[in-house]
Amino acid sequence: MSVGSGKCVAPSGGSSASNTNLVQLPCSASNGRVWRLPAFTGGGSGPATFTNPLSQRGPDPWLTYHDGYYYLATTTWNSTVTMRESPTLGGLATAPEQVIFNLTRPNGAGTMWAPEFQLLDGPGGKRWYFYYTAGREPFDLGTQRIHVLESAGLDPMGPYSFKADLLDPTQDNTGELDPGILQLNGRLYLLGTFYNGSQPMFIRPLSNPWTASGTRRVLSAPTYGWETVGSAVNEGAEVLQRGGKTFIVYSASHCSTPDYKLGMLSYNGGDPLDSVSWVKSPNPVFQRSDANGVYGPGHNGFFKSPDGTEDWIVYNANSSASGGCDMHRSTRAQKFTWNADGTPNFGTPVGLGVPLISPWGEQADQADQADQAG
Repeated sequence: MSVGSGKCVAPSGGSSASNTNLVQLPCSASNGRVWRLPAFTGGGSGPATFTNPLSQRGPDPWLTYHDGYYYLATTTWNSTVTMRESPTLGGLATAPEQVIFNLTRPNGAGTMWAPEFQLLDGPGGKRWYFYYTAGREPFDLGTQRIHVLESAGLDPMGPYSFKADLLDPTQDNTGELDPGILQLNGRLYLLGTFYNGSQPMFIRPLSNPWTASGTRRVLSAPTYGWETVGSAVNEGAEVLQRGGKTFIVYSASHCSTPDYKLGMLSYNGGDPLDSVSWVKSPNPVFQRSDANGVYGPGHNGFFKSPDGTEDWIVYNANSSASGGCDMHRSTRAQKFTWNADGTPNFGTPVGLGVPLISPWGEQADQADQADQAG
């Protein structure tokens, strides 16, 4: 607000375009009059930034922001479940891996992969439920199953105890991989994939975070050519919800190829267990960028900025077209936007080492700290 005129700064004509002239108008709370300033530390350094990767050896990442900290878990491919914790997104790159649980037989050991942890309502109140894939025997795809841990309290770091083998009540005859949780219309569902010659995506109803209430149903099968490079795969299903719309973003083609990429299902109403309630996008929504040196971006997750205004995607990728489906895939994150029709726009994967503005909320915290220091 100008002290002299009592009026507020506004973009001319209400335009949101870059380089729009500014004018003074009577103050109001309309969107065109609301301003957000990047952190200023007194030295003109501008907003805080970070660079990818967040973990050099970080396949199958799951990342969330909770109560002032970011938490990251990735595949370990051994009998430990680990997590990183940091107050800033960029700080995850140097945060220590902390073991939060050790797997033992018969509930899967030796191959902990594809983790996901969610704060969900259980009979005893809210708890963190940590889902993962692990084998009952030395690795064989057919022995892999989905399991779940439960936290003792509200700390994502635990402690955790083993809760259940999340098995299909009538079809526990094939390996199941890549757990994902869908909450829709007041119900809880498990998403995953299994092998039947190809890898379709399945959905299964849950009565609570660790108990199936019905058998699995195929939700999506790999049918487009871009879903069948290397092998026919729909896996790593993750849920994205905004403005009353629900999307399932999944990984397609084999993860050993540079053409591993993301596809998307959109919920159109009806029974979530019925495949006709979902519409598959005919084209991938996120894929390799040779120009940026990013290959095989996939197995994603989503999280919010500290202030809740920004949407971010976390995923794994390789920096070489010859990179494989192994522990050398790194964890990366970047902000994404939304299209006018309410669908997500993930843009193009950004190369390693490119400075990215940190999630909003971190900058404000740093500005406050600078003011206090001054």
